[in-house]
Amino acid sequence: MPVAVAHIRVEASHLRELGWSYRRIARRLQRRHRLGALVAFRLAHGWTQEEAARQWNERWPAAGSAKTGKTWSYWESWPAKGGRAPSAAVLSRLAELYLCRPGDLLDGPDFGELDPGVDGGVEGGQPAACRCPSGDEDGCAGLLSVAAALASPWTPDRPSAAEIEERLAGLVAGWVPAA
Repeated sequence: MPVAVAHIRVEASHLRELGWSYRRIARRLQRRHRLGALVAFRLAHGWTQEEAARQWNERWPAAGSAKTGKTWSYWESWPAKGGRAPSAAVLSRLAELYLCRPGDLLDGPDFGELDPGVDGGVEGGQPAACRCPSGDEDGCAGLLSVAAALASPWTPDRPSAAEIEERLAGLVAGWVPAA
């Protein structure tokens, strides 16, 4: 049974409160609910198609014709029949609106994962080579973000013990299966 969109928005809001980036939330929504990238990024922000169109129109009022929820519907249903491919310029603006890279908005495999090289840098606040043993990075992501905040020399404001305890309690509560 599919999860209602309202529940997905609540999930995204909760993850944002935990400090997750929109990109990370969208990736989780894509995997967990089998959503397309454009839908996942919109829902990561908690927007309906009409709200996303309003955000676009407020940001770019003189950029051609005003966008509508129907415009979003066309873009989000592409490449299926009846959908319309967003142009490169539109993808660039959508990326600006959703705070991501244009390539994040395209569905398909990430062939960079086939690269056997290990990046020495940090991506998304976590070491690039950091992987959870279970393969479910979302299960460990919250714990990794707490650890990264403690270990990072660039974090001038380290969280207090009470803040760490509260975040860990929230993570553990999230791992407990619903009855």
